[in-house]
Amino acid sequence: MKNKVLFQYLHQFLQSFSPKEEAILKKQALLIILSLLLASVVFLKTQEESHIQSGYTLKREGIGGSEYSLPLQVQGLNPQRKENLNITVSPRIYTKEEADKLFSELHDRMESLILPEEESLDGIKSSLRLSSFFPEENVKASWSFSPTALINGKEKLSSEHNLDLILGYRPILEEKGKIHHEMLAQDQILEGELELKLSTIILPPKEEKTNADLENYVRDSEDYLYYSPRYIFPIRILPEEKNSLENLRDLLIQKIAILNQEERGTEELHLPQEIEGHRIHFSEEKSRAYLYIPLLGLFAAFLLPLKDKEEKKENLKKRANSLELDYSELVSKLVVYLGAGLSLRNAFTEISKQYEYLVESCGLENHPLYDELHTLLNQLKSNIGEGNAYLAFSGRISLRPYNKLISVIEQNRKNGSKHLRLQLQVEMQEAFEMRKATAKRLGEEAGTKLLLPLFMQLFIIMMMILYPAMTSLS
Repeated sequence: MKNKVLFQYLHQFLQSFSPKEEAILKKQALLIILSLLLASVVFLKTQEESHIQSGYTLKREGIGGSEYSLPLQVQGLNPQRKENLNITVSPRIYTKEEADKLFSELHDRMESLILPEEESLDGIKSSLRLSSFFPEENVKASWSFSPTALINGKEKLSSEHNLDLILGYRPILEEKGKIHHEMLAQDQILEGELELKLSTIILPPKEEKTNADLENYVRDSEDYLYYSPRYIFPIRILPEEKNSLENLRDLLIQKIAILNQEERGTEELHLPQEIEGHRIHFSEEKSRAYLYIPLLGLFAAFLLPLKDKEEKKENLKKRANSLELDYSELVSKLVVYLGAGLSLRNAFTEISKQYEYLVESCGLENHPLYDELHTLLNQLKSNIGEGNAYLAFSGRISLRPYNKLISVIEQNRKNGSKHLRLQLQVEMQEAFEMRKATAKRLGEEAGTKLLLPLFMQLFIIMMMILYPAMTSLS
């Protein structure tokens, strides 16, 4: 009945508001409800995370945890109000018995902790993992290594008689466990003792101990640092595993180092020419700066076919010009040698000999005509038909004047060489006229090529004149 009356009263209360006011009121109620729910969740969460239990018990952090401060309110000291108190709670630490048990467990599984699975302390081929702290157990570790003997092939050198030699291998094992296997030769094995001492914080002794009982205790501020006994692990360090190539490389480096020391009194260092029967050669490493300009290389690769095509075209043009200029000289020499009574074949031979002499003695530049003439003579010497050799000579040159010359030679070779000299004299006059025309044409082409640099120079001169004038006008 009461609930029904309350519901009616609430309904009348809501009817007194306009629709807009009613919407706002609903939103306000929703916000209040949500805030109450959120406050409830936070309250339950704080109760779960409460450090104090049953009003008198505080939860410590586990071994290796950190110390924390907790503000508490104390009731009972002052009858009128609660007192605020800040309490420091230290983390849990081991008892002596727990520490001894932990040290023993760590010692038993230490080999698996510091070595890879496939290795053992009796033959170490890689490096060790010498951790200075085990966080899960909150235990510190200190390591030290002492070499005791060196097995050199079949001979064993102990530290009793070779102390300085053996102690020289102490740096082979670094503090973090890195082993320098390269310090050992391929037939050497180093024996030694790896010493371990563990330590952790434990509860202080509850009663007075004798000096013997306190031997492994060290007072550190308010705590006691407790040490384990010394654990000794006999180890054998093997030399670095190398293939034949690496062995040869190391031998070469050692040999060069020895030569460097022995020849310091000289101005040069002579590198070895062989090692273990292998002939070797040295060369300097070339710079690879071009790798940093790939775009330029790509652009050059794109232009390379065009460049080769243009160079080939230019070389063919130079060859044709050289052949045209040398044509008159070839015809005139043939006229002279034929007039001296030499046969055509001997005339070509003498012309070739004269060219070779000028090249060897006077440094004459290369002329394509005489290279082709040398090929012609080689073909004649190899018993190729004379007519075929002349036709091949004409085909390789592929110029109209030479085709005409070979045609005249072939006609006289078949019909008799009675009028060959007279025909060559006429051809010589035409050849010199052609030489003049060719030289004139080349000169005009050279003049045309000079136009661009001339115009560039003219542009620079005009700018040098116009700039002061324009400056003065402005």
